[in-house]
Amino acid sequence: MADILRVTTPLINKSQQVETKPNIDPAAQYPIQDPSRVPRPGGQSELLGQNNGMVQQDETSAMLLNLLKDPSVTVNFLKSISSMEALIKLLPVNNSPFTKEIEQMFGELLVPSDGIAGEMARQENASTYFKGELFDLLRDAIRQNPEQGELRDAAVSFLKALTLYHTRREALGSVANSLQYLSDTLSSSSVLSQKLDQLANRYRAGDAPSFFRFLRQDTLELLKEVEESILFSDKTEKVVRMAIYNLSRYNDNGTFLQESVSRMLMQLRGDEARENFLFSLEQLLEQEKQPQQKQEDTALGVLTRILQRQMTSEELMASSSDKLEKIIHSLLCSPCNFTPLLHFVLPVQYEGLQSFAEIWINPNGGEDDRDRPSDGTQVIHMLLAFDVGGIGRFELELFVRDKTIDFSLYCPPAYTRLYGDIKNDLRSCAGNTGYRFGEVRVDRLDRPRSLMDVFKSLPYKRTGVDVKI
Repeated sequence: MADILRVTTPLINKSQQVETKPNIDPAAQYPIQDPSRVPRPGGQSELLGQNNGMVQQDETSAMLLNLLKDPSVTVNFLKSISSMEALIKLLPVNNSPFTKEIEQMFGELLVPSDGIAGEMARQENASTYFKGELFDLLRDAIRQNPEQGELRDAAVSFLKALTLYHTRREALGSVANSLQYLSDTLSSSSVLSQKLDQLANRYRAGDAPSFFRFLRQDTLELLKEVEESILFSDKTEKVVRMAIYNLSRYNDNGTFLQESVSRMLMQLRGDEARENFLFSLEQLLEQEKQPQQKQEDTALGVLTRILQRQMTSEELMASSSDKLEKIIHSLLCSPCNFTPLLHFVLPVQYEGLQSFAEIWINPNGGEDDRDRPSDGTQVIHMLLAFDVGGIGRFELELFVRDKTIDFSLYCPPAYTRLYGDIKNDLRSCAGNTGYRFGEVRVDRLDRPRSLMDVFKSLPYKRTGVDVKI
């Protein structure tokens, strides 16, 4: 058999320059698409974006995640609102009715020390729509029949149908607001701006639900025209996407609620339970038809009115527009799907001192205390972050197990010893309330803790379903 020739030199033209390949470290990692070295790891927003198709073009998820990292988001913003009160007094329009109106709103924002419980009750009542006899009946039925999976599915379908029915006008109003914003933003094009304005007014009309299908078609065609406009930008693109999303929120299927009610009646056991369900539902629907009585504003409601009024002032917007934008982002995103906790904001005034507090509550607090095995007792986990003017920032963490309260206070370093000496006095404060203090701990607050540091279950909740193969 003939020998195989061994070629030891490359067969190339002698005048051709040969590029030698650099030595490659086998431990170095590189992306398959691009064999060059990675200069730095990808940002958190990019990692979130590749796993969430709804937010690939913005940093919404990253912004929401920041709320987990800082439990004092709203507290700091409320402090900036307080600083804006002093800013108003320096404006040239100091004696105008506008300034007096804003100062009056700031006075309404601060809650007196004896009104904290009432303020928290008002915020709690405004935190959810699912309150009242009807929803208590559903909770009791599910609690009494935990093995009845079809009952739970029927309840979920009913709540979805009821929510869509209840928020129909709200969805139309949201679309109208988006169209109005686009009209103002694209004012350079008078024809397009006029079309958007007219369409927004059609959504605000009383007969808008009857003509929704025609409105939806006209809206999609007009938004297509907006996208083809030379004035179209990244900012207007987000508004267009928001308008399309709000269109999808409107349910024009008139039988959806009726079908969900029929399915719910089939799953309820006993004629009495069915009759109570129908009676409570009729009362709720009848109550919605009646004109709403004006209720006392919460601190968040007053804050919203302050922001609305301040945004009409060109001088204030020129000096503090970034603060207003951050405050609005915070209030819209807290709480959210990233922070499934009860949330309260309490700007309090006591004997000349202003304290801006934020409270987070997990009613299922046992899932945050993984070191202690569960014994079936309901555990409520609370975090109170508050900043007292002239003193500093405090964090109070509570675990309430039945009637026993485990108390942890983190305070500014200069006050650690002072508050550490009042442990015995603190235990006597429980008095005849029926509660007693268990573990009492006072320590210095070196840095603000994040929500994930306090509520250990949050990282697990935001990662989705835990699937083991």
